[in-house]
Amino acid sequence: MERRVIVTGAGSGIGLECALEAARLGFGAVAAIHHESQVDGVRRAAKEAGVEIATEVLDVTDDDRAAEVIGRHEPWGLVNAAGLLAPGLLMETEPSEARLHFDVMVFAPVRLAQLALPGMRRGTGGRVVNVSSVLGDENGPMLGWYEAAKQALSTVSDTMRQELAHDGVDVVLVEPGPYATPIWGKAQSVLLQRRSRSPEPEVYDRTSEVLAGLEAIAADPADVGVTVGEALHAAHPPFRYRVGPGAALTVLARAVPTSIRDRFTRSVSGL
Repeated sequence: MERRVIVTGAGSGIGLECALEAARLGFGAVAAIHHESQVDGVRRAAKEAGVEIATEVLDVTDDDRAAEVIGRHEPWGLVNAAGLLAPGLLMETEPSEARLHFDVMVFAPVRLAQLALPGMRRGTGGRVVNVSSVLGDENGPMLGWYEAAKQALSTVSDTMRQELAHDGVDVVLVEPGPYATPIWGKAQSVLLQRRSRSPEPEVYDRTSEVLAGLEAIAADPADVGVTVGEALHAAHPPFRYRVGPGAALTVLARAVPTSIRDRFTRSVSGL
């Protein structure tokens, strides 16, 4: 029987590469995309890769639609790759904008797992792969809500792993470094909008330069797809995978005294 894998955020970037890799490995891949306009791009990518991928339009914050999609496919695997990066000073970010980070990258992955769990229990177990970020280990300015959401995703993934083990469900965390995806261009657009309203526009300029530097070293997101494929295919996957540029450096950065790290990040950000 074909095992189905639903990948969220699969309209482009990391999510799309994860869906393509799942299909290459023989899973019934379902690309959950945010906009109908992304369907053609997914189909072209699947054709070029020589695989078949089903598509579903899904706003991961829409509980009713999520229940409909999960109920139709009853996935064995769930890859939570949907995300957003909306940088800005914490004191200048509206609560609704901050909340969206958690709705998309924390509450939605848990809710989708809740919806998929009954089907996994009826089958032979399952697998949940949550795509976080190496920035979940950072506490730098301007990216606070993104970093907080990724830290929260890591925490709930750790808890889910323990709670679902007796159901035969493995929970895996994948933490990529910077990869070439549309998230960078969207983040720059947010910075430009917020800069126009900020009493500290120079901070937004410095952050824009930092993000441009990260984008310049960003790697091919297909690498993350391969890693997620390994997490799906392995009989006994490790709990955590770190992949890509900067993955090792973030671990070393945590060993630096807080006062020194703060002075460095404030200098870089212009604060």
